[in-house]
Amino acid sequence: MRGLRKRYGGVQALAGADFDVYPREIHALVGDNAAGKSSLIKALSGAAPGDEGQISVDGKPVSIREPRHAKALAIETVYP
Repeated sequence: MRGLRKRYGGVQALAGADFDVYPREIHALVGDNAAGKSSLIKALSGAAPGDEGQISVDGKPVSIREPRHAKALAIETVYP
């Protein structure tokens, strides 16, 4: 993921986020309240696609517009 941006009205939730994940890796995302954690996960999982930026899988750009597209690309989100 490169340069992901997400706005909710006048609030900028993500301002050009970059994120790499490689096969067989598991990541935990932690941070302060309002740091953009949920926005990042929602963009990667297709629940709330980003406004700008690029997501690539295996080096190929993809457009994840809903959770079933993410799942088909083997992108899953586990909530505690």
